[in-house]
Amino acid sequence: MTMRIGAALVVALLALVACDDDGASVRDLGGSASSGSGSGSGSGTVASGSGSEPAAECAEPEPGEPALAVTLDEYQITPDEDELTRGPQRFLARNAGEETHELVVVAARSVEALPLDAQGGVDEEALEEEDRIVAEVEAVAPGGACKLEVDLDPGTYVLFCNIRERGDDGVVNHFLQGMRARIKVS
Repeated sequence: MTMRIGAALVVALLALVACDDDGASVRDLGGSASSGSGSGSGSGTVASGSGSEPAAECAEPEPGEPALAVTLDEYQITPDEDELTRGPQRFLARNAGEETHELVVVAARSVEALPLDAQGGVDEEALEEEDRIVAEVEAVAPGGACKLEVDLDPGTYVLFCNIRERGDDGVVNHFLQGMRARIKVS
């Protein structure tokens, strides 16, 4: 019984540590991204670059609840749709992969216009007024799903995972590996 309580406490502490990022830079998970969480639901936090306060919740949607499904996998992000209508949107970031991933939504002219850091990930601190983080869900565990609600103005948005992890083969940067997609809002 004591061992189960201790294990539950370790899992809870790991979940809290995963949420301790302000979204201002690349998340560096240190070791294998999939070994840090024992839960299938992940944990999420939101950073907002606009005046709105998008809400993120790491849970399965209610039956019939509308959402734009965004699949996170090694190493791709696949939204069900790439054209949306302005206004309130609900994203469902579902991690179909074996590693932890995140979903960052940036108002940007293009993927190529995003500033990169020395390791080739997006330098989120260098984003300018016209290229800004709109919302973010961090650390979606393998098999997990997080809902994100945000009000989108017309324009172009880039969805990406900016996680960098260290492994036996060196550093793997999820953005550089192809975890990015573009959507248009009219």
